[in-house]
Amino acid sequence: ALFLTTAPVSNPETLYSIFSKSGATQEPRATSFQNYEDLQQAFRFGIAAHVAILVALTDNAGEAEQVAAALVSNNYFRVLGVRALIGRVFTEGEGRAEGQSPVVVISHSLWQRRFGGQAVLGRTIAINTRSFAIIGVAPHGFRGVEVGKAVDVWIPSSMHGDALTGVQTFYFRQRSAAMFDLIARLPTSATVAEMESSLEAQAHILAERFPADNKGLTFDAIPLRQAQLGPARRAVWLRAGGLLAVVVALVLLIACANVANLALARILTRRQEVSLRLALGAPPAQVRRHLTIESAVLAIIGGVTGLGVAWGSIRLVTLVRPSSLFPAFTAAIDGRVLAFTAAVACVVTVLVGVGPALYMTSGIALTDLHRDRFTAARVTRGYVARLLLALQSALAMIALIFAALFVRSLRNVQLIDPGFRANNLALVTFDLGALRYDNERGPAFVRRVNERMKAVPGVVSSAVASHVVLDGSGLESRIRVAGHVSAEALGVHAQAVGLDYFQTMGLAILDGRAFRQGDDTSSRFGWAVVNATMAERIWPGRSAIGERFEITGIAEPYVVVGVVSNSQYETLGEKTQPFFYIYYDQSPGLKKLTLYVRTSVDPASVLPAVVREIRGIDRNLPLTDVRTMSDVLRKATWAARAASALLGSFGVLALALALVGTYGVTAFFVNRQRRDIGIRMALGASSRSAIAPIIQSTFVPALVGTVCGAVVAAVGARFVAGLLVGVSPDDPLSICAAATILLACAGAASLLPARAALRQDPVATLRGE
Repeated sequence: ALFLTTAPVSNPETLYSIFSKSGATQEPRATSFQNYEDLQQAFRFGIAAHVAILVALTDNAGEAEQVAAALVSNNYFRVLGVRALIGRVFTEGEGRAEGQSPVVVISHSLWQRRFGGQAVLGRTIAINTRSFAIIGVAPHGFRGVEVGKAVDVWIPSSMHGDALTGVQTFYFRQRSAAMFDLIARLPTSATVAEMESSLEAQAHILAERFPADNKGLTFDAIPLRQAQLGPARRAVWLRAGGLLAVVVALVLLIACANVANLALARILTRRQEVSLRLALGAPPAQVRRHLTIESAVLAIIGGVTGLGVAWGSIRLVTLVRPSSLFPAFTAAIDGRVLAFTAAVACVVTVLVGVGPALYMTSGIALTDLHRDRFTAARVTRGYVARLLLALQSALAMIALIFAALFVRSLRNVQLIDPGFRANNLALVTFDLGALRYDNERGPAFVRRVNERMKAVPGVVSSAVASHVVLDGSGLESRIRVAGHVSAEALGVHAQAVGLDYFQTMGLAILDGRAFRQGDDTSSRFGWAVVNATMAERIWPGRSAIGERFEITGIAEPYVVVGVVSNSQYETLGEKTQPFFYIYYDQSPGLKKLTLYVRTSVDPASVLPAVVREIRGIDRNLPLTDVRTMSDVLRKATWAARAASALLGSFGVLALALALVGTYGVTAFFVNRQRRDIGIRMALGASSRSAIAPIIQSTFVPALVGTVCGAVVAAVGARFVAGLLVGVSPDDPLSICAAATILLACAGAASLLPARAALRQDPVATLRGE
């Protein structure tokens, strides 16, 4: 559903997302607003810009709340072909003169939830304490173009000074700042090649005009359907979704093989019935139709039951999904799902029902019907049954290996050392920009909060930071190292932190010092603490203390005063990356902050007191994401836990189906050979020699299938290697464990019905014959 869902826009197939690329990595990224303005003026296709932000919304009737908004160009709705349900969207004049268009368009969802669906046109609301007038309501269902990112308020780009806060205001006018996503509409009279050629020409012009910010700049056009998740995130979800689809298909094929074997065995036991029907004059087509309908009834019952299980499973997954993961996205059983399920049921009916029915009414089978009933027909020699048995064993082996790989990956994720002390940490996030805290009030507020934390029982230390570790990417800065001015700027992630941050997080100072009181008094330099990886890569073989570097867009250079130990920053299991910290009191433009509180007791028990103390300073400040570091870790490991749970469930299901198939085929062979077993035992054959051929006829195909499945899984797992943590796709332990479990269970499933045949009385069996 993530890939099939499309924003309700006009002709989505003609919309393209435009991404910027530069540097050695050539990774798709957003575009600066200055580059967008120049591109829009020279580009002959319609192109719009938008960026997701969070704002504080207040009106006269209710309390303030933080809502998702988007700062957009004035042609945003026109390019998308979206018209207002009520009122109007932005006109061409709005969005040109800065600060002259304090108007917004709100979503249908916000209109119903906040305003009760009442008349809102012309109504004034406050966004980040600034007044805006509502001019329109977006149509029902439209909440932006990104899957899972719901937008409730659209603000014209001319009002960026009022909508943006803190460092966002600074980056808005930086040509090097990758901030806005671009969408272009391809006219019916133009081709994709023409658009790409125009983008290439404009990128070349921008790179020549502004070499410091646009060195190596190129633009890449991707269809909107493929860009809704973002290029990098889409690739990960494609691999994950493809893996789940493959495993589901494996389970389906195993079930088909099982039912085909059972249907084949059942029809063979009805040879006399079919013979009698045909002898009495029934047309072969009528017999085929009768047998096919029986299979269709089973398929329909199975399909309806499966839909019920699917409905419950979707609800369960939705309940355990983190609230921040695609909050606006819901998967539902709609017409497409029902049509797909019906199609699968029809295909299964053909696979497992029509084939045996055609055989039983064919010329070969009709000849067999006139033979002695003790003479085995060709199909009863078991070639088809053994082939299906080998197939389902191979498929089960693949599913089990994938399950074992991801279970081991989950274990590795849980054993990862994040590099900081994750226990006894409470977190509270707030945005000072929502209440227009300036660069003096902000640090003063933080100091008061830290002072109050000292009086809270159970609190050991506290500090603020501009990013929550392991909760997505933080600030990415472009830096130039002193002495390498001509070199290309390096992209390095960073965050601003307050006093006692390293102590609160349990990060060791390896060289130099941490930040201290008075570091904010310098106006010539900024102070920075770098991690060990950055120190080793940029200043190898010497101490990094005293070295300087520049951040693009900031005049004052930064001086390294300390080196701190490495840790995980964005996700668990990430590769070690260069990282640096700057002092918050020297960067008060960063308004969205998170307070880290180290406790000596359960951090959840301290959170109410922490919240109470913060609200005691400013009761109007919205607090978001009040949680513990354990909650952050659970979210960080959710994907690994979900993958191991889903694949583990499918692996167990595949194993169970394979065992049912093995047991069923063995029982069928035993039933067909009861007379032979009775004769052998009556003539003095041992139990082992009597059942060995039967066990061999079912266990050997299972063994062959296991080997083939292991080879296929080892090759196929390479395509999802990027989803595994600390486990190679051809991990021998996972393969051996899956093979051992499958063969042990297959041996038991083969032995049980064979041993049951040994308990029969040979005399009674022969007398019955």
